[in-house]
Amino acid sequence: MRLFLASYATVDFYDEIRRDMKPFFDAKWVEPKNLHLTWLFLGEHPSPAPIVERLRPLTMIPKLPLSIQGFGTFGNPHPKLFYLKTASKAVQPLHEQIASLLGEEAQHPFRAHVTLARIKHLHSLGFRHIQKAWMSEPLGIIEAPIYLIESRPAPNGPIYLPIEEF
Repeated sequence: MRLFLASYATVDFYDEIRRDMKPFFDAKWVEPKNLHLTWLFLGEHPSPAPIVERLRPLTMIPKLPLSIQGFGTFGNPHPKLFYLKTASKAVQPLHEQIASLLGEEAQHPFRAHVTLARIKHLHSLGFRHIQKAWMSEPLGIIEAPIYLIESRPAPNGPIYLPIEEF
């Protein structure tokens, strides 16, 4: 089983963001139901049971949703991934607790993000100017709880199956 830990995200203005970015790049956009923040990618595991057991003490889950504000890209000099970010101070300690419970090393700093699109062909970096117009807007929320999710490949994109809720 291909597993990861994530919290689902609700992105306001998703259609408008896609429309505004269309002149600047061709992309494979994430289905709205699959939008999420990945806390930790776990890879292939024969069973989720040991992971579930180790995460039982998880205690730092934010009681309120985390706000999403601002865009970013991964890939330099040519962006390959377009995402939304959160500046919440709650994400780094929670990421560290999750990694510690699983015996993993936490990423420092953890770049909490919600992937919107995988950029296939970049037409222009002009989207960075459009991003500024969106920077002052709250763009959505990352919702509690955290889920252990199985990712199954499919022809039209992955299918995410929640296994356990924390």
